[in-house]
Amino acid sequence: MPQTTQHSLTHVLLLWITILSIVQVVFITLFFTTGHHSRALSSSTVTPAMQLQANITPSAPSELMGKVEMLTFKATEDNRKITWATKNQDQILVSVEPGETVLKINKDGYFLLNLQVTLSKCNRTMGSLYTVSLNSKDTVILQGRINTNNCSTGLLGKVEELNANDSLEVTIIRPNEDDIIDENEYLTHLDIVFFPRN
Repeated sequence: MPQTTQHSLTHVLLLWITILSIVQVVFITLFFTTGHHSRALSSSTVTPAMQLQANITPSAPSELMGKVEMLTFKATEDNRKITWATKNQDQILVSVEPGETVLKINKDGYFLLNLQVTLSKCNRTMGSLYTVSLNSKDTVILQGRINTNNCSTGLLGKVEELNANDSLEVTIIRPNEDDIIDENEYLTHLDIVFFPRN
């Protein structure tokens, strides 16, 4: 009887050693492949840790946030033409003429673009025909279909590098003339977060 217990304990011990060995190999691999070597350490002269910490001057959060700009655009629709308006009157980053569908980019940089379009009603039998896209000139930046359960695209988002004089325009393909967008800002909006190039 003691041999059977000893035999099963040996199997458990071998299994435990195997698992530990695999975990060690994974951690060692990750340690050397995830960018452990920084530029400062890979140079021929290595600065002592105390000197390295003294030379680093962290940026204040206000400095970093001062460079970031944020805008939210609310959509309105007239004769199937979607126009955009923002509460922010300062149009240094993105400008839009009243009644126009195209947003004009005025600064070079990286743009986090979030788009959500919701229809006031939609035809559940034609769900695959509802398509929303955000375009810059002839390039599609974001594209999604309207979910006919809630008549919304949900939140579509992407970071895109844009230049001054680029443009943004939202187009909607919908099979039914009666399907209009819901103009509530929390249901249909375009959010832009701008990060300047360094």
